[in-house]
Amino acid sequence: MAAGEPGDLGGYYFRFLPQKTFQSLSTQETTSRLRQWSMLGRIRAQAFGFDQVFQPYRKDDFVMAFFKDPNVIPNLKLLSDSGQWITLGFASGRLRKI
Repeated sequence: MAAGEPGDLGGYYFRFLPQKTFQSLSTQETTSRLRQWSMLGRIRAQAFGFDQVFQPYRKDDFVMAFFKDPNVIPNLKLLSDSGQWITLGFASGRLRKI
């Protein structure tokens, strides 16, 4: 099976949408509030699309498929404990169920 194809991931196929922007995060009001709570530069929004209708009763399968998807792992940015942005691929050993 080729990378990025559905399979053991519950049949979901995810794709990274790097050109999607979230203008609401860059408004003056939002940046002011993020700065007030020391979150400016510590929060990012990223978009991913998927190929199936979301079914709430399969939410656990959806989430596990998302974090294991070969298109998500190299693109999803996480803020490390040291304050550096890293990809999920570098932090995959640290994922845990809450």
